Amino acid sequence: MNQAAKNLLRVAGVVVGLGAAAWALRDRVLPSPEIHEEPPPKFRSGGGADDLTLIKGIGPVYRDRLTASGIHSFSDLASATPENVADVAGTSDAVARGWVQSAQSQP
Repeated sequence: MNQAAKNLLRVAGVVVGLGAAAWALRDRVLPSPEIHEEPPPKFRSGGGADDLTLIKGIGPVYRDRLTASGIHSFSDLASATPENVADVAGTSDAVARGWVQSAQSQP
């Protein structure tokens, strides 16, 4: 390997090392962003939030998509149309229909 290539590798190593050091110290150098707490979601009167993950097929991702669209309880899900649930959750109509039927059978 010639001398120019060795020097290029040395310079590249120094640059990478400086980048790693800057990344490691970024929290001490840069100001931390302010954390804004979101207000609690508004629920329908007389109802509260249910654990939608109790319904088979609804995991944390689908639960978050449903709650973001205003479906917070089993009664919300039971009264929704399967087409609407499928649209907001990003799933098929058949899966959404099963969720709605399961929500209707919840106590």
